[in-house]
Amino acid sequence: MPAPAVADELRKACRLHARLLDAFIELTQKELNQLPPGFAEESLRESLETMRAARKTYGSAGGVFVVSNAA
Repeated sequence: MPAPAVADELRKACRLHARLLDAFIELTQKELNQLPPGFAEESLRESLETMRAARKTYGSAGGVFVVSNAA
């Protein structure tokens, strides 16, 4: 039954990506909290939006909970 194996492998990969994104989102948020307004701050905010959107996708595909978008 190759289909379930592929699905299981896909879920595992999605959970791995979600876990790594969670860690990077947290790290980025900590850096962002220390920055004054400006280009770097705006850039990190945009990066956070992108990572959170990706996290939702991986979370849904992997069957894991989605983190909130609260900053």
